[in-house]
Amino acid sequence: MRLRRTAALLLLPLLAAVGCGSGTTPAAGPPPAAAPPASAAPSSSAPDRPSDATSMICNPYFRQELAGALGTDIVQPLAPTWEKRVYSCEYRYDRGSMTLSVKELPDAATALAQYDGLRGSAGAVTDLNGLGEAAYKRADGTTVVRKDSFVLTVDVAKLPETFGTPPRSRADVAVMTATTVMICWQEHSS
Repeated sequence: MRLRRTAALLLLPLLAAVGCGSGTTPAAGPPPAAAPPASAAPSSSAPDRPSDATSMICNPYFRQELAGALGTDIVQPLAPTWEKRVYSCEYRYDRGSMTLSVKELPDAATALAQYDGLRGSAGAVTDLNGLGEAAYKRADGTTVVRKDSFVLTVDVAKLPETFGTPPRSRADVAVMTATTVMICWQEHSS
């Protein structure tokens, strides 16, 4: 019950802040690049680049959405990488960093096997109900989510124990970030 209440409290400000497809422009800075529509599954015809859904985690519009949700923005530009079907970028803040990555798998069954393997090697974990198709957080707060043929990891091990404005535990930051990704994926796949 406590976990559900905590999740609900985390989602209220997040749902108010996130509007991934809203087309609104934040007050500060130049208008963000429009987020491309997300595909429901990785494109098997273009294995040399990430799907639109995957590449969203490092695009300028999502970065601004995340800055609004966390109450702080990055201090260095994002530098996405795509290697061995893993797309990732490091969000560097003045007090630490977190890395978002998405592993694209050929199908949901392979994603399930990848997720289960990561979960099995993670040590003690806490299941997170209602996030993607399955999710958990590790002792360091890092959150892993399985959705369709994707496995999202929000690694917050390099953030301080409390982070953002207002201050939240780094585990809450990871869950908020993963929730923001899931909301954006849902909005762009509709």
